[in-house]
Amino acid sequence: MATPGEGLVMRRFSSTAAVIVTLVLATGPVATSDGELQGQSFRVSGSTNLRYVDVRPFIQDSVPAGELDGTGLLRQLPDGQVVRCAPGSTFCRGTRPGPSLSTIPGSQDLEMSVWGLGRGVRVYGQLRGRTSWGGDPDFWPRANETVNLLAGYGELNRDRYRVRLGRQWTASGLGFYNFDGLQLTLRPRAGWSVEGYAGRSLVRGLNEQRTGDALEAIEELAPNEPGLALGATVRYRPSPRLNLTALYHRDVRDDRRGLYSELARLDGVYRFGAASVEAAVERDVVGGEFNELRLRARTPPLGSVALAVEGRRYRPYFELWTIWGAFSPVGFDEARLDATWTRARGEIVLRGETSFRRYDDTGMEVSLGQFRSDGWRLGGTASWSPSPDWRLEGGVRGEVGFGAARSEGQARLMRRLDDGGVLAVRAVAFQRLYEFRLDHGAVVGLGAESSIRLSERARMSGSLTGYRHLNRGPTPHLDWTQLRGNLRLDWVVGSEPSPSSPTPSGGRP
Repeated sequence: MATPGEGLVMRRFSSTAAVIVTLVLATGPVATSDGELQGQSFRVSGSTNLRYVDVRPFIQDSVPAGELDGTGLLRQLPDGQVVRCAPGSTFCRGTRPGPSLSTIPGSQDLEMSVWGLGRGVRVYGQLRGRTSWGGDPDFWPRANETVNLLAGYGELNRDRYRVRLGRQWTASGLGFYNFDGLQLTLRPRAGWSVEGYAGRSLVRGLNEQRTGDALEAIEELAPNEPGLALGATVRYRPSPRLNLTALYHRDVRDDRRGLYSELARLDGVYRFGAASVEAAVERDVVGGEFNELRLRARTPPLGSVALAVEGRRYRPYFELWTIWGAFSPVGFDEARLDATWTRARGEIVLRGETSFRRYDDTGMEVSLGQFRSDGWRLGGTASWSPSPDWRLEGGVRGEVGFGAARSEGQARLMRRLDDGGVLAVRAVAFQRLYEFRLDHGAVVGLGAESSIRLSERARMSGSLTGYRHLNRGPTPHLDWTQLRGNLRLDWVVGSEPSPSSPTPSGGRP
């Protein structure tokens, strides 16, 4: 028996497929100017991806409060594990690493584009299949969702306008949105583009996570209840120097009784020679708060050095379907400086970055102690190419912020093969210090990567990396030691658009 989510996907799959079939049947071979019929053309590409993951996931644990010495909200077990003892509770609770398990998640992406069905007519589809094997197949997120239709629409593209109907997605500075509906793009004159879309919003994350960095570790996907998505984008590019974009998105609950989100954003870039100035403003229309104010300037090369400076005001944004926005997240002000030095012909490139953040006052007292209200980041990368076939690169970065700190470094040696393939070895080391979790540790890793061209239209790539957790600190059971691997096959069949045939407009949505 299908689950409600699977039923929803299949109903939408059927309706979208019906639209595509209707478009195909309603159009036929295209008649050229000399009366000859031009057949349809197609292009199908695929990506087969297999991963291997061997980890120790965290599990919930508890211990009778009477067996622990001391008082207070946080207490420590004899083995170093920290647990939380709520007032009045007979048990103290915490998390600890469980037994090691492995899983082999697999996915198959298929992307199809068919044109030649009529003047400016194209049909596009993108399908994703998922499965998982190993000791615990259900461990990998969304492995039980066997098939997802990521996109499936018909398109009519002319000089002044473009119409898309069906399942599609749009990505912009406001996020990543999937919907079933209509998208209309108008090009009234040179330099202007106006785009609008409306439709039934889909379950979040059909292509990738939509929640962003602030929520990825808490809630991977939004609720399954769909809504009505409305959006518009206006672009103005009078010359290669100036590019202005205005964005608006509104997601209404399916019962029309409330909103999931309503956002607006302005982006602008002005280039003069090798220098540029960029600006961005994003506002939460419902909450009346500015989520981001950003200004970035890049200088032309000063000899062998190029500089970029950025000022930013950022406040985390939480959509209205989640409760986390009720906790009044605070923002921060950030200043950043980037520098790049390039030796002639580019065989040596050095990059450095530094930034400083000042966090807003939370207005709350923390019983565990005082945490800093500022943070900084310092890092750099270097690459050396002694010949076109060899490349050595590496980098280090350190960061200290509110509640956590980290440092990391990596190095990579790459060899390009005559047939277009690549072989590489990679070493990595990183350390995390979680002040809130009272844990610390360092991890080192060593791995190999390869990419081989099987033919003009097929390529296989893979990687295998082993990680070792060292210096686990006061929590001895915390162990990030694991093995990760990946094997990927990319291929394509079908014809390429030619000047004499109706060409598809841009491939993906």
